[in-house]
Formats: sequence, C-alpha cells, structure tokens
Amino acid sequence: MDSRTDSISIPVEGMTCSACAARVERRLSELEGVGHVSVNYATESAVVSHTGVPSSRMVQTIEKAGYGVRTLIAETVIDNHDSAARIDRLKSTLADAAGVVSTSVDKDPDSDGHLIEVRYIPDLVKPAFLSDVFGQARGSSTRVVSTADALAEISRIEADRFSTVRRKLFLSALLSGAIMYLSMNSQLFPSTYVWHLVLFMLSLPVIFYAGAEFFKGAFIAARLRSADMNTLVALGVGSAFIYSTSVFLFPSFFSGISGGDAVYFEAAVMIVTLILAGRMLEARARTKTGEAIRALIRLQPNTANLLRDGRIVSVPIESLSLGDLIRVLPGESIPADGIISEGRSSIDESMLTGESIPAEKSIGDRIWAGTLNTVGTVDVTVSRLGEDALISQIVRSVKKAQESKAPVQALADRISAIFVPVVLLIAMMTAAAWAVWGPEPVINNALLRFVTVLIIACPCALGLATPTAIVVGTGRAAAKGILLRGGDSFQKIASLSTVLVDKTGTLTEGRPEVVDIIVMNGYSEEHVLAVAAALEHKSEHPLAKAIRLAGPEFVSGVDEFKVVPGEGVSGIVDGAVIRVGTENYVTQLNVDSRDKRSANSGKDSIPKSSSSEQYRSWLEYGHTIISVSLDATLIGQIAIADQLRDSAKRGVDRLKDEGLSVIMVTGDQAAAANRLGSLLDLDHVHSGIRPEGKRRLVEKYQLDGQSVAMVGDGINDAPALAQADIGIAIGSGSDIAIEAGDITIISGDVGSVADAIRYAKKTLRVIYQNLGFAFIYNILLIPVAAGVLYPMFGLTLSPVMASAAMALSSISVLGNSLRLKRM
Repeated sequence: MDSRTDSISIPVEGMTCSACAARVERRLSELEGVGHVSVNYATESAVVSHTGVPSSRMVQTIEKAGYGVRTLIAETVIDNHDSAARIDRLKSTLADAAGVVSTSVDKDPDSDGHLIEVRYIPDLVKPAFLSDVFGQARGSSTRVVSTADALAEISRIEADRFSTVRRKLFLSALLSGAIMYLSMNSQLFPSTYVWHLVLFMLSLPVIFYAGAEFFKGAFIAARLRSADMNTLVALGVGSAFIYSTSVFLFPSFFSGISGGDAVYFEAAVMIVTLILAGRMLEARARTKTGEAIRALIRLQPNTANLLRDGRIVSVPIESLSLGDLIRVLPGESIPADGIISEGRSSIDESMLTGESIPAEKSIGDRIWAGTLNTVGTVDVTVSRLGEDALISQIVRSVKKAQESKAPVQALADRISAIFVPVVLLIAMMTAAAWAVWGPEPVINNALLRFVTVLIIACPCALGLATPTAIVVGTGRAAAKGILLRGGDSFQKIASLSTVLVDKTGTLTEGRPEVVDIIVMNGYSEEHVLAVAAALEHKSEHPLAKAIRLAGPEFVSGVDEFKVVPGEGVSGIVDGAVIRVGTENYVTQLNVDSRDKRSANSGKDSIPKSSSSEQYRSWLEYGHTIISVSLDATLIGQIAIADQLRDSAKRGVDRLKDEGLSVIMVTGDQAAAANRLGSLLDLDHVHSGIRPEGKRRLVEKYQLDGQSVAMVGDGINDAPALAQADIGIAIGSGSDIAIEAGDITIISGDVGSVADAIRYAKKTLRVIYQNLGFAFIYNILLIPVAAGVLYPMFGLTLSPVMASAAMALSSISVLGNSLRLKRM
C-alpha cells in the first residue's frame, strides 16, 4: 500500500442535518488507511486524509451509509485489435487516479469493439487527463464532459432537485391548506366518518409523496442503527398520521376514551409542508452562499485563439500546452496564465484582485486566466495551465477554507452526534409524564407533546451555524482579492496583538530599479552590470529582476548556481566564479577588494575610497546595496531603490487603528530600514534580519506572550509565515510564500491586510451569533415543547407551531450568515 498521505474532497449528496454529516464521518473513519475525516453539512463535502485508500472504496462507504456522491460518466470505444492489453493498461492507469470511482467494460452495441465507461468525481478528475488516457489507449468515439459542461450538468442537477422540492411543496401546501380549513369545519360533512375519510384521503399524497424523503431517510438511518433529522420528522409525522388513521378506521375502539375521537391529520401535513418550505428556502440560501466560488470557476473561457502556422485556430482550453502562443482580442477573457509576447493592453483584474482600475500590461508582463482584456490585442505565451493556474489556486484555496471547520464548531459537532438520540429520549419521557400526570384527554395530550418535542428539535441550525458563515465570509473576501484559509484562522485573527511586516514587495512596490553603481578595480559600470545580470538571470528575486533589466541581454549558461536565502547567489559563468549579494555575504566568502573595506558585524560597511561619500548617500536615502565579485575580486556595488507603495501608509495606519502593534522586519541595512520606518510611523524596525532570523523573531514575540501575524511576499518570508500565528502572504510574491500563508492578498496591496483582518473578525462574530442562536433555540424551546410552561401558565405549543419554529431556526442562521455578503 502507498505510504504517502493524500487528502481528497468528495461531494456528498443527500445529507439533511449535522447528524448525517456525523454518520458519514464515522463510516469513513472506520476504513483502514483513513486518517482524519471532516464532513461539512453546509458545503456537502467530505475531506478525507488517507494512505493509499482507493476513491472507489470511499464512495462505496458513503453510498452504503445511505448518501450519494456526485459523479459523471466518460466513455470511449476500443477496437478488438490488441484490445485486452490496451484495456488492461487503461484500467491500471485509472485505478491509481484519485477521483475515479469505477471502470466498466462492455460490448459496444454500435461496433465490434469494447465500450469503456469511467465513473469519476468531476472535482477530482480533469477532462484533459481522461482524454489523454483514452488517447493513449487509442480509443474512439470518446465522450468526455468538459469543465464548463460539468459545471452546467451540476447546476442542472441542483436545479432539478430544487424544482422537485418546489413541486412537492406546492402540492403539499395546497392540500394542507384544504385540510386545515376542513378540520375546522366539520359541519360541512354529513357524518364524522365522512369528515375523517376526506381528511385521510387528502393527507395521503402529502405524507407518502411530498413527505416520502423523510421516511426513506429514517428507514436508511434505522437500517444502519443510527438516527438523524429524518428520524425525528418521520416519527413525529408518522405518529400523528397513524394515530389519526387508527381513530378513523377503528372509531368504536377510541370512542370510550376521553378525547379519543380527535384526529391530527392537519398537524401531520402541516409539519411536512413547513419543513419542506424550510428546506427549499435553505437550499436557495445555501446556493447563494456558494455563488462566489462558482463565479470564480466561470471566469475562465471555454476556448482560446491558438496561433498555429500563422493562422488563428479556436481550440478548447483543455487542449492548450505550455509554451503555446495564443491571441486575446479586446473584450475577451484571458484563457490561460501567460506572458505577453506581443502588444499592450489594459487588463481588468478586478475579478481576481478586487482592484477596480485596469492594469496596464505590455511585453514581458504576466497576465492571468479569467481576467478581461479591455482594449488592445495581445499575443500571450502560455506559462501555467490547469491546477497550476492562478485562478485554479484561488478556487482550491477558497474551497479548502470553506470545507474546513473552526475549532468552535467542535462543541456543536459533539452535541450533534448525540442530539437525535437525546431528543428521542426526551420525547418518550415527555409522553410518559403527560400520560401519567397530564390532564384529560391523556392520550391526546401525550401524543401531541411527543410529536411537538420531536419536531421542534433542530440539529440543522447547529450544523449550519459555523460552515455557512465561513462559506459566505471566505467567498465575499475572495471577491475582494483576499483568500482566507482554514476555519481556525478566524479565531486566531481575533486575538492578534502584533503584526510583523516585511519591507521589499510588501511595503514597497516590489519593482526595484538600479539607480547608481560604484565601480572598483578598473571595471566599468557596463561590465559590473553584465557580470551581475549573467548570474541573476537564474534568480526570481525582485532585486535580481532589477539587475537583469538594467544589464545587457544574457546568452551564456550558468553552472553550479546556488541561492543563500537572505544573503545572495553564486555561480559559474564562462568559467568565472561570480557572487552577487550583501556585503556580509561577500565578506564571509573571503572576497578580496583592493578598495580596503571594514566588515563590522551588524553594522553598515563603508568603503574607504573616493566613493565613500557616494556610498554614504545611498544609505541615507535608504537604497539597497548589492555587492558583485568576479573570481574572488570585488568589482563593484549596485544601488537599487524600491518605491514605497501608495497604500503602505494607509495600510499601516488602519492596522494601528485596529489596536495592533506594527513592526517592520527586513534583511536590508539599518539606514534604509529606519528611514522607511520613520516615514510610515512604525512601532519598531528590525533590520539586517536573515530568513531564519525572521522566524526566530516571530518566535521571540510569541514567547513574550504576543499573538503574531507575519506579512510577507518572498521566499525569504516563508519560514516566518509558517511560524507566525497568522501568516499573511502578499499574492504578487513567490508561490512558496503564498502556500505558507493563512491569508493571501492577491492584489499585493498591503492596505488590504486590515480588510482581511476585519473580514475574519466579522465572520467569527457571525459564527458566534449563529451558534448562540442555535443553542438558545434548542435549550429554550425543547422544554417549552415538552410542556414546562403548562403547570404555571397553562401554555402548550402545537406541532404545527413547532414545525414552523424548526424551519425558521435554520433559515434564521442562514439569513444571518448571508449578511456577510454586504461586507
């Protein structure tokens, strides 16, 4: 068995409450090789960490538990020539693929070949993968649902499900209204028998058609020795209906009992109607909570204009390859991440970054799939596709956050796991108490209290309280270019006290430029730049890009390239050893300089030459200074300046308004760092900090009792982002930093950091409100339903009112969560 631990998300259908989620979670956890399982009722997903467990086993387990998994079917036909070997290879390849549920082989009715049908989970298996596998098997008549068609199919299934509930609700409401009216007007009928007969006949479609899903769900739960929301509803509705039917069929038996001739068909049907109404409104509200992620997925177009042999060919985006050249016309969405190779335009990136002003792009600039080309025509070289594309990363991040659970949800989950059995026990004890001590008619009152307790109890509100708030909150934040990861982040953000902020690319633009050069040992400025650019061609650091842009075009290869994070780079170009980086880095490598220099540890080193005044002015202006050596000889130093972001001061001020201490940490020299710290009115500045030092600095503040957020964008910041209580990655930086963060600011705007914290705090506040309401609702109304107010005030709650209250409890939680859409 594979020893690697993987995690997959499986879309689960048919869950009606948090007890259902707990059952699926329990069943999956029993599988050998399965580690952590988190089933989310609101997002209808099961996230499973496992070691080599096939997707088919997990799907079978979910289906045996009485629930469904959303899947699609792909087909291909393999002819008889060497078919056995090709089919075996195809099945072997698909067996190892996460998300493939089953592969069946049958005789093709339209040819002499074999029809291969693959059942798969569309969220996990991409169409391009299936097309490639079928192509390798030389399949024909292949039918693979595209990503766009898969989304359309899922939307159609959801729409059909909603239409079915609406149709049942319409019939149920119509008949329930008639039953309610007739129940209060017995004088319209010639006899009690005829009256009861009409009520019985009208209630049959409501109970056994509109309410069939409750009884089916309860039966499945009972077969699995479990109980859920359907159990409570089925018992409540069934008890009222069976008792009423018994009174109708055997009137003589009940005639001698006080109140025995009363029937409760109206209670049974109204319970079904009101709960169906609640579920329909809940389904609509839950659809709205997921709008953000569906909107992101729809951003990417289905086709691209591929430039091939001088002609433009429209192709599906699934058929694009890295390095392809595509043309994007004005008004078209960008089909893939890439780099502009020809043309210039304004690109509307608001759908990804939240920035309303289009960004000017020209040759060499990156553009992202899903953004909109507004005015010019551009040719783009494809650089990232599929799961590597930025929009896919965003969707994956948002889905992961929405499927996660906040720690505060743990209490609700523990209660939900025992909620239904406890309610059943309370209902039976209530019925027994009313049967022994209740007023006449005893049987009627005991039955009504039993049904009312069953119906009013609502584990749904508990199950929806946390996930719906997280889904709406993360979706709304994503629309503003802010990715909030993981349910636990919300609670950590609420307790933050200190924010450490990196300088380069975070407080500054991250687009530094070469502004001056000091040359040594007879070398020219052009030679110094050429040597540095030759080595920096291999680096992705923003300072390296500045040197590359200032230097000549590089053509030679680099051997033995090495990166020392926070210090510099080294390598061999055309046989010469080149080192570029900080002065300390150069000194530690024993690089000699005929311009004698001091190398005081922890202090800025000033050259004792005619250029010392120039060097000192660099420090005063806060420039970053890069030293360059060639074959152990220091040949020059390069001054690089990075403009302060327009949003930096506003962002720092907003963080301080939140009561947070804002501290800058950077690897730059003290003069540059202190000058910037003074401009931004920072609480403290730490300069000359190496990557491991940044991590240790975060740890130091944590040991001092501070709850620390780290804001950064580069590879140097990744260890500190991971160490911090909350890592906030500026999205314009490297992928490693983005993955390390709990929050990602896609736009790179440091001013959005305060927005991210505000969104997280508001989401957490709504979570607490939802949980408080759900707990208070159940704690207060279950005793009321049991009749606790009757001895003192003579007040009881009817089953119809109980069903209305139960439906409204879930809707109230959803409505409160949807308020976050207005953030």
